[in-house]
Amino acid sequence: HFKKIFSLVPEHYHGNVLIFSEENNSRLTYTSRFIFNHVLGLNFRITNNSEEFQNVSGTRINYSDREMVSVFKIAPSGLMWQQGLLAQRPEAFYDQGHVQFFRTEKKCDCGFDIFSAVFYFISRMEEWQTFKPDKHGRFEASESILFEKAFYLKPVVDQWIIELGFALRRYYPEMILPEKKAKLLSTIDVDNLFAFKEKGTLRTAGAIARDLMKRDIAQLKERIAVLKGRKKDPFDVYDDVTAFCEEFQIPLIYFFLLRTGTVHDRTVNPARGAFADVLKKLASSSASVGLHPSYYSVVKPALFEEEIHQLKKLIGKKVELSRQHYLRFDIRNTPKVLAGSGIQVDFTMGYAATPGFRAGTSHPFYYYDFHSEQSGELLMVPFCVMDGVYIVYKNRDPESAMNDLMNLAAEIRLSGGYFISVFHERSFSDHLYPGFGTLYKNLHLRINQLFNN
Repeated sequence: HFKKIFSLVPEHYHGNVLIFSEENNSRLTYTSRFIFNHVLGLNFRITNNSEEFQNVSGTRINYSDREMVSVFKIAPSGLMWQQGLLAQRPEAFYDQGHVQFFRTEKKCDCGFDIFSAVFYFISRMEEWQTFKPDKHGRFEASESILFEKAFYLKPVVDQWIIELGFALRRYYPEMILPEKKAKLLSTIDVDNLFAFKEKGTLRTAGAIARDLMKRDIAQLKERIAVLKGRKKDPFDVYDDVTAFCEEFQIPLIYFFLLRTGTVHDRTVNPARGAFADVLKKLASSSASVGLHPSYYSVVKPALFEEEIHQLKKLIGKKVELSRQHYLRFDIRNTPKVLAGSGIQVDFTMGYAATPGFRAGTSHPFYYYDFHSEQSGELLMVPFCVMDGVYIVYKNRDPESAMNDLMNLAAEIRLSGGYFISVFHERSFSDHLYPGFGTLYKNLHLRINQLFNN
């Protein structure tokens, strides 16, 4: 279902690109699949038969050091034929204000080895290389080679590929590039099912005591009103957000955290039955449900197994979607744990402290395992912004946040990619974060209109 939403397989009648390479391996196939299938919406085939290659017509790319007449050429830098990781990060260079990598001095129709550059970013080789993690063990924007001049705020990989498509069409005027429209997807991380309800006597008593100690009378009054049934719980946003997304045909996914009792995991106890009620209502809607694996599950696979089993029991079907709590994601191990437990699509690929494009792209890509030098079946879907950027890290008001986000949307629109937002249930509480619930609706309405015009 989600692979269909993300248009990963081109229609059979879309244009074909024939690529000549003296060697065809998993790196080249993996990268070509992303460039041509995922981003350009084209079919491709790789051949090492030079006679066949030169005797066919149509769109052709010579990815070799051989000289061929009247064929679009990309000169290989060598990365695609290597094994393992680069010892050093590649050096950036700039062409008319655009960042590029893997420059080639050889005569060709592309100023850099785009196959190597794309592979480096979508395989997340820079996360496999040495970097300095933040306090939660995360790869943040300051560690990326795109950090200089804030290129992480642009989907540079998508831009390279779109320009490649235009260059091919100029070289082969008969080539048809499918028209691609950018798409919007809303995701909600549910860290705490309810603010006040279903917490049990001890937790509720402790929370009331904290309200009194902090003299937060407004929250105390709201808490009592909710507990007495006079007011809706401020985190109970599920009916409203689901109805909004259904009305405007915006795909929606909720990721539910099911663990409580730690400093970082503090939701309603799933054993209380409140989860079953919420999930039952969502089952009759168009919204999808995924797992939000708890903070420590990234280092304790047994915890993850327990949580996935718990959610499967609650929703009555396989759990195929996930996003890590706190975005804790170990590129070497987490994907294997996810895929081994039946997760098909992971939505963790983004930054906690800034908007931007962690892999340089707004398109989904498959995990690449450098241990086996093979592409895995786990689809990694990058998001471009999380509400916590403005609420937790930057302390920005909703209006200035809107300007940032519409700039991101404009970039994504040009490449026909995916604007995927991450909000939390608590962000809709005006008592905690005034205006962010309104920002959510206004943002998604404006992007929906931008992408459909």
